[in-house]
Amino acid sequence: MTNEPDLSAFLLAHAGFRTEFGRLAAVLPAPRDAAHAALIEQQVELVLACLHHHHTDEDTTLWPRLRERFPRALPLLDVLEEQHETVDADVAVLADRTRPAADRAHAAARLHTALGRHLDDEERDAVPLLLRAYTAQEWLEHGRQVVGGYDRRLLPALFGWLCSAGTPELAARALAEFPWPVRLVFRLRWWPAYRRRHHALYGTHVRAHAGRAS
Repeated sequence: MTNEPDLSAFLLAHAGFRTEFGRLAAVLPAPRDAAHAALIEQQVELVLACLHHHHTDEDTTLWPRLRERFPRALPLLDVLEEQHETVDADVAVLADRTRPAADRAHAAARLHTALGRHLDDEERDAVPLLLRAYTAQEWLEHGRQVVGGYDRRLLPALFGWLCSAGTPELAARALAEFPWPVRLVFRLRWWPAYRRRHHALYGTHVRAHAGRAS
């Protein structure tokens, strides 16, 4: 049995960031009606809350551990932290509901590009170090702390969004880390609700089963 941590949930968050800012950039300028506009704003709030939570965890927990364990990687980690700061201005624009929709859509589009590059760098430079810096049990405990830090009211939509963005295989591996009652509630309630939410947001359908291609 391997003692290597399973980073599936971490990488599933990356998949969510890779997709959602581009989707939001497309719908922000032209909501169908007031209900659609409100749903878009809820999704913006959800995605930015997740991005903030993810980056804060990296800056305060993950990167300090890697800095301690792998001094030769300090220049790479410095770059990753600087990239977090470079997106702050566009995050602020996207979060500001008083800004024109076109400006916020452009900010989302820029975030889509900048975060894609950042995640490429992170998966190339930091993920191999995380696999060496954590045991499987340590990473599992860390993941529980990360999930516990979220507003519980966000979890149904958060789980649905991330699983919609990742491949079925990645979603299945990430979900396997959670206790069976959570997986059951996700399958019976959270995933069907998110499929409806996604269609209302973007006018497209996501797969019927989060962890299966069909």
